[in-house]
Amino acid sequence: MRFLEHLPHITAVMSERSDGPMGPGGNGDPAENRKRFLEANGFSVQQMVLAGLTDGIAVRVLTTRGAPRDGVVPNTDGLLSFGPDIGLRAQDCFSLFFAPSDPSDGIEFVGLVHAGWRGILGGIIAVVGATLSSRGIDPRHDLEVAIGPGIRQCCYVVRDDENGWRQYLDRGYERFVEEIEPDAVGRRFRVDLAGILLYQLTTFPETSIPASHITVAEECTYCTRNGNGTYRFASWRRDGLKGANMLSAIRMTTKRGMETIEL
Repeated sequence: MRFLEHLPHITAVMSERSDGPMGPGGNGDPAENRKRFLEANGFSVQQMVLAGLTDGIAVRVLTTRGAPRDGVVPNTDGLLSFGPDIGLRAQDCFSLFFAPSDPSDGIEFVGLVHAGWRGILGGIIAVVGATLSSRGIDPRHDLEVAIGPGIRQCCYVVRDDENGWRQYLDRGYERFVEEIEPDAVGRRFRVDLAGILLYQLTTFPETSIPASHITVAEECTYCTRNGNGTYRFASWRRDGLKGANMLSAIRMTTKRGMETIEL
């Protein structure tokens, strides 16, 4: 699946279930799956840096000199790169792709953020905006963003417990929470995480990105199917399979000021 296709200087992709598991512990050969998928989309495995996710709000900036030699940045859910191609692996959580609207302005970077419910509520979008601003990038004018597939409101159900609906109400997100019919355990609520992400990107003072600069994938990782009836994406909530992650990746196709790296 491809994103930001209107930007000729950007390649942004996410694998699908048919591409095979991309994480450790998956069936088959995840390393070979990653290699095949990346090379088919113009990436070099040797030039790829992955985020070592923790479902948090840590954002790291990568440059040619700052790239890790083992190809993984530990304990981070957001990468902003002024050098390496970057990627991350996830299932139901959202991948957000950040790119400059016009690299001719001298802004050459790519960004990739992993946004699960913890990161969304914890403020990872504000951290990304503040980090970009500290590098001289104005999110209001310089950015294009794509929100990739994730678990959508149709399938993301929480309960009335400590990790449930009240934490969304406490943060003013009641418009994104819908109560549905209870089950034998108790009350249940659907939460629109994609809607919260769009709201944060457009209204947080650290970002304030125009809605016209943001695209949102409509596919749900839990329930979207292919034409033959098979599930299109891996889903932890649906299948609970360790390592069955999709791989998201982004690179700047033409890197005038961005150097290649040796990992």
